[in-house]
Amino acid sequence: MAEVKRILDLGQVDINCRGEWSQTPVMEAAERGHREVVELLLSRGADVSLVDVVGYNTLYLACSGGDVGTVEVILSQDGVDVNARNNDGKTAADVARDRGHHQLVDLLESRAAR
Repeated sequence: MAEVKRILDLGQVDINCRGEWSQTPVMEAAERGHREVVELLLSRGADVSLVDVVGYNTLYLACSGGDVGTVEVILSQDGVDVNARNNDGKTAADVARDRGHHQLVDLLESRAAR
């Protein structure tokens, strides 16, 4: 966390830069369940509406990782579409279900996910 903050404080990075699979830093942090890093990146302007090359958005990746707190942080952001589908037609609820993250499925379904 300290290193991410230090890098961001330099003011010379694109918060939405793309890496492998065209994923952004907030996508990577969300998938790994690094909620505090996700919150920091969001506070610095990270865009949760972006998708990677296979159509995964930040919410989808957070659901893949399975950390409920991280998913809740992402759901609190404007521009998050719980019903968005990836290139295979799967939603974040689908990936949570496939990974056995039943608490996330319930959370997403309460937000009108299909």
